[in-house]
Amino acid sequence: MALTDGVHGPTLSPVESLVVNMVLITISFFLLCRPAHSAKREILVLTSITTAAAASRILLEPFPNVQPLTVMCLVMGATLGARRGMAFAVMATMISNLVLSHGWWTLFQASGWAAIAFAGSRLGLAFQNEIVMKRLVISAIFASVMFDWWVSLSIFTSGMTISEFGIYLLNGLPFDAMHVIASVVSAVWIAPWLANLVFEETSHIDEIQPLGETDVISA
Repeated sequence: MALTDGVHGPTLSPVESLVVNMVLITISFFLLCRPAHSAKREILVLTSITTAAAASRILLEPFPNVQPLTVMCLVMGATLGARRGMAFAVMATMISNLVLSHGWWTLFQASGWAAIAFAGSRLGLAFQNEIVMKRLVISAIFASVMFDWWVSLSIFTSGMTISEFGIYLLNGLPFDAMHVIASVVSAVWIAPWLANLVFEETSHIDEIQPLGETDVISA
């Protein structure tokens, strides 16, 4: 179980928070910066979608573990490739956590959603500019559960036993179910629109890239 609003582990000092922020920002810029003739437009498009994703997470905060960002990471990875998809995941996590809560758990959330974006780039979720819905739904269900369990590791400290952690995971199963349901709804409702938007806004960017520079994954 991993509620993504609130504290999920040890709190960080101001210096430690600064280090976490710098690490995540550095990773994001590294993932974004690559040779491209239209780098400015590419970053603008990605930043706009990232801001919208972060805003949606903040607006849905009152609903326990409703996380459309999981499906959005899958779609962004499938349509933009591993590098830009992972950058999207890290930045969306950071921006939304500045409002929700920021600390040790941010590393787990950012890495978890980045891993989901990477998986999305490898699972063949998009074919000929269309989302493969059945494959996306199955991937979203699996990713939602694995993400929750991964983020739950942020509360595992030296003072917690394995059995106590197991009980924590069992108590969180209803929240895992909420995440799964929200992901399925997001896959059906949001994914096709998001994929079309990304394809339309970035198609000309990928067309002019030299061979070997693109990281968009084709089915």
